[in-house]
Amino acid sequence: MKLFRNSEGGKAGSLDGVNLFFGALLGANLGTLDHVPLFDYVKLVILLAGTVMTIRMMSTSRERRRVLLLVLFYVILIVALLLLPDFRPEGMNPQDLNRLVATLAIWIGSVLLIELSPVQEDRREPAAAEPPQA
Repeated sequence: MKLFRNSEGGKAGSLDGVNLFFGALLGANLGTLDHVPLFDYVKLVILLAGTVMTIRMMSTSRERRRVLLLVLFYVILIVALLLLPDFRPEGMNPQDLNRLVATLAIWIGSVLLIELSPVQEDRREPAAAEPPQA
């Protein structure tokens, strides 16, 4: 379906836009964690940093299988935040945790959709070389 096809430039722009938007949204989510003890905050930031790096690797790595396994690993860790009470950061409001997980899930899903959507070749003619100047 042509609706979901993108050019190389469109794909790169989509990925940049999605990553910029969700990076800012993630920062806003982290701003709500003023009641979380420092140790739990650091653990959460490390988890989020790994997740964000993995999201970025989905767009840049040629080793798709390895990256998809890494995505699966971080998805499991994120789900554990929701389902395992001992894994949740102490002092974190459950609604804030739900928003954080929703943000990550939508971000990962968006990048996967962009990555898996077909890319059409750019049909523009290459620019003619400029004549040498004397």
